Amino acid sequence: MEGLVEEGKEVIEEDGGGAVIDAALIGAAQRVEHYEIAAYGTVRAIAEQLGHKDVVRLLQQTLDEEGAADKKLTAISEDGVLSKASEAGAEEDAS
Repeated sequence: MEGLVEEGKEVIEEDGGGAVIDAALIGAAQRVEHYEIAAYGTVRAIAEQLGHKDVVRLLQQTLDEEGAADKKLTAISEDGVLSKASEAGAEEDAS
């Protein structure tokens, strides 16, 4: 997780247009979300095997929240950030 957070910090320090940095930050945030989803999913499966129904319910709630955050990041990305980043990249290539 520390490595993923460090990657996000490195993105902030990179040169590039705002939309390019935004797209890279969204990617970094999604990698963190995916890591969390994998971790919570594993722990939920273990809790389920052990018969801890209350723990399973809470972990599933957390998994649902993490999944919603990932979907929101995807929507933000697809609703304009990626196209703006692509346009910025094309402008840089043309110059």
